[in-house]
Amino acid sequence: MEPEHDVDNTLLERLRREIDNNLTNDQFSVEELAKNMGMSRSQLHRKLILATGQSVSQFIREYRLQLGMTLLKAGTLTAAEVADRIGFGSPTYFSKCFNEYYGYPPGEVKNKLGKIPSESDRATTVNRSGTRLPTRKPLLLKIILAGVVLLVIGMIYFNDTGRNGVAADRNDKSIAILPFKNLSEDRRNEYFSEGVIEAIRTSLSQIRELRVISRTSVEQYRESAKSAREIAQELGVSALLEGSIQRSENEIRIDVRLVDGITQEQVWAKSYDHELKDVFAIQAEIAQQVADELHTKLSPEEKSKLSKTDTDNPKAYDLYLKGVYEYRTYTNKGTHHAIGLFTQAIALDSNYARAYAFLANSYIGLATIFGAELSALEGLRKGKPLIDKALALDPDLDEAQMLMGFYKLYHDWDFEGAEAAYKEAITSDHPDALALYIDYLNFTLRHQEAMAFAEHLNVKDPYYPNSRIILSYVYNNRLDEALEFSESRLKMFNNYSTLDSHGFLLLRLKRYNEAIVYFNKAIAFEGIRYPRMLGWMGAAYAQSGERQKAVEIINELKQRLARNEKGSIAFFIAVIYSALNEKRPALLWLKTAYDSHDMEMPWLLTEPQFYTLHEEPEFQQLAKQVGFK
Repeated sequence: MEPEHDVDNTLLERLRREIDNNLTNDQFSVEELAKNMGMSRSQLHRKLILATGQSVSQFIREYRLQLGMTLLKAGTLTAAEVADRIGFGSPTYFSKCFNEYYGYPPGEVKNKLGKIPSESDRATTVNRSGTRLPTRKPLLLKIILAGVVLLVIGMIYFNDTGRNGVAADRNDKSIAILPFKNLSEDRRNEYFSEGVIEAIRTSLSQIRELRVISRTSVEQYRESAKSAREIAQELGVSALLEGSIQRSENEIRIDVRLVDGITQEQVWAKSYDHELKDVFAIQAEIAQQVADELHTKLSPEEKSKLSKTDTDNPKAYDLYLKGVYEYRTYTNKGTHHAIGLFTQAIALDSNYARAYAFLANSYIGLATIFGAELSALEGLRKGKPLIDKALALDPDLDEAQMLMGFYKLYHDWDFEGAEAAYKEAITSDHPDALALYIDYLNFTLRHQEAMAFAEHLNVKDPYYPNSRIILSYVYNNRLDEALEFSESRLKMFNNYSTLDSHGFLLLRLKRYNEAIVYFNKAIAFEGIRYPRMLGWMGAAYAQSGERQKAVEIINELKQRLARNEKGSIAFFIAVIYSALNEKRPALLWLKTAYDSHDMEMPWLLTEPQFYTLHEEPEFQQLAKQVGFK
């Protein structure tokens, strides 16, 4: 057996080697580092704890400060210059950390040495205990060069709050647009404030060089008292855009402020007092100014997109914003309101591509297992002409491309066509498109690819409410990491999606009683007995030996199907029968689900309760009919 200290040294040597191999790659990220070492970020963290007794952030922090000491002893740089060289965004913060670590501030280093450093002093490294470690100058330079790259990567860990493991360095081109304050007397104008922010975010998201955190990840900071630095560190961005909006009839006032996420200094600010019809020009100007201040290089196409508007009709735009606001309540009532508002917007502007896309999405929403009002075919068929119209008006519209992928997958069971459309949609890093593409990859058993995209989505949108990380961990058999991530999510979110995913994970972990608790919590959250939750709850009862309770849920679902209720009911009846190890009725109900074109059928190969059916000829034939190869 290899000695433990050799294992530790091998880990650290591999870590240094991977960094050395990418010294000139300025795009080298922590995700790539962990991937090259064959582990996740959390695995790397745990291994370093075992090897050094320190967390990654502690290890990197001390290394940085030791490098800072070396540079200060060389006597050629000021403390502020050293702070800049080793990745500290603020000289004040560097001085504070240095003082805590060494017991005196950076300015006292020369006094502690007692003289101006000689050449021999400059080639000496001092560790925390004060031991001098002679080095040769070429080696020192190599160490410093390697250290700088390591520290840039390490900053991601150092600024971590323990939730995401990502943060930006001072040169990172990334931004989060915080919820603007609605200063209007009419609180119902909240939708307008949200819409303006979304328009600016959409424009900036089209710049390839700029990373923009999505709406769902910043929502938690609406009433937050945290500092700009704290928020920037948690979201892993270098800049924040703050602001307020006040609207009175057709008059609007918009105040915006761009803040450095490291120094908390104001980079740019401006106030706009205009009529409502000027809102398009204001949004475009703000996006352009932010791009300029972050020193992003824009292609001619990107410059054109920044000034592009979806409609020139202020009234249509106002209706559209109201529709989006209602749609994002994710309730049946809100979806119906949204359909009416989008329809009115299109009546005022028949060329409003984004309104067509959202109208299509609303109809499809009524057919999902959560809307459960329309059948899959009904919802998708209502949406298809609207998707076609949106793409005819704007072939590059990511939301429309995403919906086309969804239609091809769930209506046509055209897997190749769906993937082509999804790939078009994800070029802008649209979070919903990424999530749907991850589902597709898991459906087709490409679990490692799905994991890579799930991790990318988690970096792009750390607080995406229906994170695909948990399912991807499960399908890659990384159950401990799935549980760690899922439990951290439960501390942040109390929504249906999080409860749904956590219950699914517990079912896979064979912690059946706990799974049932979370399925009941999900049902209680909205007061709706979703077939999905009932199906998995029935599977948990079946697997735990409570056959009678599983049968009771089957009977409930059969009664609801007889009443012509929607929501992939036949599919989930099959789930419970399979969990009861009753293969014949499970296969018969899957045939019923196929005949009724249940929305869940693309999950056929990936539903864990069906794993025991995979070798059955009838199951294999059904998979081919759905479109699996």
